[in-house]
Formats: sequence, C-alpha cells, structure tokens
Amino acid sequence: MKLQIRHKTRYEYAGRVSHSVNQLCVIPRNTPFQQCLNNTLRVSPTPEKIYTWKDSFGNSQAHFGIEESHDQCVVESVSLVETLALEAVVLPAEDNLSQSLQSLKSDLSEDGLLAHKCLLPSQHVNQLHGTAELVKRLKKQSDSVAGFSNSLMTWIFNEFDYDPNFSTVVTTTQKAWDAKRGVCQDFAHVALAILREAGIPARYVSGYLETLPPPGQKKLQGSDASHAWFSVYCPKHGWIDFDPTNNKRPDQQYVTTAWGRDYADVAPLKGVVYGGGSQIVSVSVDVSRVDGAIYMVSEAK
Repeated sequence: MKLQIRHKTRYEYAGRVSHSVNQLCVIPRNTPFQQCLNNTLRVSPTPEKIYTWKDSFGNSQAHFGIEESHDQCVVESVSLVETLALEAVVLPAEDNLSQSLQSLKSDLSEDGLLAHKCLLPSQHVNQLHGTAELVKRLKKQSDSVAGFSNSLMTWIFNEFDYDPNFSTVVTTTQKAWDAKRGVCQDFAHVALAILREAGIPARYVSGYLETLPPPGQKKLQGSDASHAWFSVYCPKHGWIDFDPTNNKRPDQQYVTTAWGRDYADVAPLKGVVYGGGSQIVSVSVDVSRVDGAIYMVSEAK
C-alpha cells in the first residue's frame, strides 16, 4: 500500500536568530519491505541550498543553513512510500544466544559489522541498574535471539505505561526504567540496554505509523508523531523488528526512516542557532493512505 507522510516542525523564537545550521534525518529508507517513491523538503526561510548524503548507517541525511535573520523556522518533509504486504509473521528457529554470538564473530557482512557496533554502549544506551533478574528470567523463557526479543517486547508493553508527558528527548534510559513509563523512544532505549546486556546486537529504528487505521482497527500508540522501535540481528536471518510500544511486529502500517545505535544517530532535526533566546517547538505528523481516506491529526506542541 502507498502512504503519504507529512512531517512538519515549527520553531518560534523569542528574539531574532542571526543564522542557523541544521541537519535533517526524515527521508524514508529503501528496504526490502518499502520503497520511497519521492520526497520533498520545504524550509522557510528558504536556504540557499539543501545538501543531502548517506551517513555511515546508510540513512539519508540533509543539511542546510539559514543566513538571514529570522524569528521562526518551518521545516516540512513530504514523502510517498510504498510498503509491501508481509506474509504471516513467524519467528525463525535458530541457534541459542551463545551460538549466535559465536557466529557473529566471523560475520564480516555489512549487517554483521553494524551488529558488532550495536553490542556496545552508546550515547543514550548504557548498562541499566536492576535488570539482571529480568535478563535471567527471559533467557529461561527462550534462549534464542528472536524468542528473547519477542518476550522482552511483550514484557515492556505489559509493565510500562505510555505517558507522553513523562519524558523529553534528554530523559535518561535509567529514569524511564525506574519509573516504568515513557514514550516509544524510552521503550526502545530500555529494550536496547537489556538486549545488549544479554549479548544480543540491537539497533534503534525511527519511522512512522499510519496515523489512523481503517474503520474497525485499533489506533496504534505513537502514531501522532515520529515513532521508534528496535531491531535485533540473527546471523542466520538478518535483522528482525519489534515494537514494544504496541507489542507488535512492524508491518505495512510502519514506515522506516533510519536506524542507528540509538536516538542520537537518527534525530529527525538537530542544529545550532545563533541568538533567538527561548524557543517554542511544535511538531505535527500526518500519515495517510493514498488509495483511501486522508487521515489527519492536529498539531501537537
């Protein structure tokens, strides 16, 4: 099916900004399960040029500078993505955790090399205090990469409360773990910390969810903004995605934008402004089926 994604970010500054430098990571990837048919970036004030390139993870990054004085900046990305129908999800049977880790040592493929990086601590993902018993219990339930990950996804979904007022992009993973609450970013970071502690290579995936499902289907949590989930690496089967926010394996309703070690590698928009004082940031994300009704959400601040 085809999905149109409209991601709009507005910055309003208390004073004048003399100039700014910005980096975007909002252009959907091409994967075996989706194709980005087109993308348009609009920025106001209009920069002289927008530069695009692929980062070390293969994500599409864009860079622009605004040299004129301004008191607000609006960045909008509009993409058309075709997602493929997936067969019934069956988790692969594979070697146990120790055998998978042994296989990874000799895996020098592009995915294997990324998996090596995704075993290590990163900016937002470090060893958590208080997770040893959980890791031990989950290993007893299933001593395989896919089985352990599936059990962890369900555990986070059942034990954590989805609370968009609890955290910000700088909330620590330890704080989210201790409170057992947060949003999709927090859930993904908690999962990454536990998976890496268990010796499972795990990466952070950013993207979008269909804003509203067809009549009769349940709306997914996290669909009113950009979304995040995690993916684990099985040497024999490649990367497998899990969404702990909704206790679901990603399907046609999901669009992948980027992946990396954690949020810091795939932040939708970051940069530096000179002047401006305090700022108000508002973000709206609309994802709609092109071949059906257009679903909208109100702009959230």
